Amino acid sequence: MSPWFESFVFGAANSLHCAGMCGPLALAFDGTAFGASSYQLGRTLAYGAVGVGLGGLGSAVGTDELRQPAAWVAFAMALGLVLLVSFGERHALAIPGLGKLLAKATAVSRSWPRGARALALGLCTPLLPCGLLWAACGAAGLAGSAAGGGVVMVGFALGSLPVLMLAQTQVGWLLRRFGPRPLFWLQRGAMLLAAGLLVWRGWLALQGESCCD
Repeated sequence: MSPWFESFVFGAANSLHCAGMCGPLALAFDGTAFGASSYQLGRTLAYGAVGVGLGGLGSAVGTDELRQPAAWVAFAMALGLVLLVSFGERHALAIPGLGKLLAKATAVSRSWPRGARALALGLCTPLLPCGLLWAACGAAGLAGSAAGGGVVMVGFALGSLPVLMLAQTQVGWLLRRFGPRPLFWLQRGAMLLAAGLLVWRGWLALQGESCCD
């Protein structure tokens, strides 16, 4: 059972949250479709590389011996969703030094052409202190292989891509159309529904069954 479906659902359920976190980065490249596409390309490549590294590291310490690694990926992501809904981003881990590295990379790329600047920002996205990102990273480490870790992180990136692209190009329209409070509750509801689906998927994996692969 591949963790692709689980990671895509995780990303899709979190897309409104990701839009709130990463959508403002559109200001750095004028909110154009070209800039947003360049940013998403960099973000997806960076997440995939991080996932391959974490999956390989996890395999080296024994996660490849886990029974049905996809189940533990699903459980880790469900736990991340529940924690975020319960506590928000206040307790998201900020790894020392990453913030300074992100600021330096942003400053260096400020004079670059719009597309290159957007791509660089996307490549730097894993440096953001985001609780959902850390949950996805933990799930990638449990995937049992470098390839599995890459699948988890790329699925996470692609699942959140449609709404994030919309937010990065139409963020003003979204806020005018729905307002911050309805978007907040829609975001939380989607997260809890996805958490339930992921727990079910994990249980199926442990039972040796499959659905929607």
